Amino acid sequence: KAVAHLEQYLDKQAGTTKGKVVLATVYGDVHDIGKNLVNTILSNNGYTVFDLGKQVPLNTIIAKAEEVQADAIGLSALLVSTSKQMPLCVQELYKRGLKYPVLVGGAAINRQYGQRISFVGEGTPYEPGVFYCKDAFEGLETMDRLSDPGQREKFVRSVRDEAVRGLAQPERGRTMLEKVGRTSEAGARSNVRTDVDIPTPPFWGAKDTKRIRLEDVWSGMDLNTLFRLQWGAKNAKGEEYRRLVDDEFMPQLRRFQREAAEQGWLQPAVVYGYFPVQSAGQELIVYDPADRRRELTRFFFPRQPERERLCIADYFAPVESGRMDVAAFQIVTMGQVATAYVDRLQAQGDYTRSYLIHGLGVTAAEGLAEWTNRIIRQGLGITEPRGKRYSWGYPACPDLDEHAKLFKILPTEEIDVSLTAAFQIVPEQSTAAIVVHHPQATYFSIGGSTRERADADMASVAG
Repeated sequence: KAVAHLEQYLDKQAGTTKGKVVLATVYGDVHDIGKNLVNTILSNNGYTVFDLGKQVPLNTIIAKAEEVQADAIGLSALLVSTSKQMPLCVQELYKRGLKYPVLVGGAAINRQYGQRISFVGEGTPYEPGVFYCKDAFEGLETMDRLSDPGQREKFVRSVRDEAVRGLAQPERGRTMLEKVGRTSEAGARSNVRTDVDIPTPPFWGAKDTKRIRLEDVWSGMDLNTLFRLQWGAKNAKGEEYRRLVDDEFMPQLRRFQREAAEQGWLQPAVVYGYFPVQSAGQELIVYDPADRRRELTRFFFPRQPERERLCIADYFAPVESGRMDVAAFQIVTMGQVATAYVDRLQAQGDYTRSYLIHGLGVTAAEGLAEWTNRIIRQGLGITEPRGKRYSWGYPACPDLDEHAKLFKILPTEEIDVSLTAAFQIVPEQSTAAIVVHHPQATYFSIGGSTRERADADMASVAG
């Protein structure tokens, strides 16, 4: 708003720009709030930005860069799996002899990743350069240096030299699945008990519901996560944080809650169910409730390579026990309307409201997941701490590919959710989980020791 106000006092020459940037969230990735902030920062600092949106194929990105004669390409990705589109883009640019600098960023990658993908062959650099930007402001700084003829050559050379040195360093930031692999290890099971009582569910199979009050969604929300992670107050402390909450965040939240109820841009829907299951090593076999001799699917869960050697499959009765266990599964969403509303606000230039509504929608989805988790606990006749909820993409089950199996057993079409090519759930304000009744179930990381799940930190790791 400040920039828009100042612009009326500035003399402008038609057609002038500091540079043209083609910006996109890569194919398969539905997250774009960070990319939108980059667009805002670059646009407000004199650059012409061609924002192609999210889930953009690399050929579309390259074609747009050629069409507008771009000065640079900016790529964003939240997930480890979707970040693999970035080196493909760099390699394709190299093959075509194109000379666009490529800026990359997102929660799934680090500076060393940017350095690695700047080489298109054994020791062959991509001459225009690949530039990792940890945030929108580093993206702006990078573009300013690339746009300055006096700095550009020296800057590109220094980044390339740093990349050469980075290649000699041990690789960091590998995915958890790369570390532990997907193979079962005979005799390596954890010490989790196999003789626990198995609750009886209120029904077998799956059902959906859209008759959910927003008040129930609000009751499950973690306001600390909303305010600190989604609304940007993560570094506020003490009196400053209390003032933000009392004077700004809570009044804003109450206004949004009233508007959501009146205008209908949050539409909660849930599909969940109970299925007979047994474990087999690191796999969880899911059977047809109507014919328990027939397998519906098998979920794979990685095992900790050391320490307690935990694996989610261990929390269910093994095949050799002869007992049939029960697992609950759930998918929740706040609806397509929320995504469309955020996109519309962004297109209108209402960046602040777009950012806040996006954060509320994501946090509301977690609130809805918690409410659904309570319903499942009640159905099984168990209370906390039993009934822990594990979502794919988090430390104990990081492989999003497993979402495809979940979509086979739950009627997802009833709540209008789908999967991207990278197995992300659409709309973005959605979550999926398996609910474990075992009393010893705990949140843990595949790459380390048992620990409590940290939602705020792992929002990035899930990506």
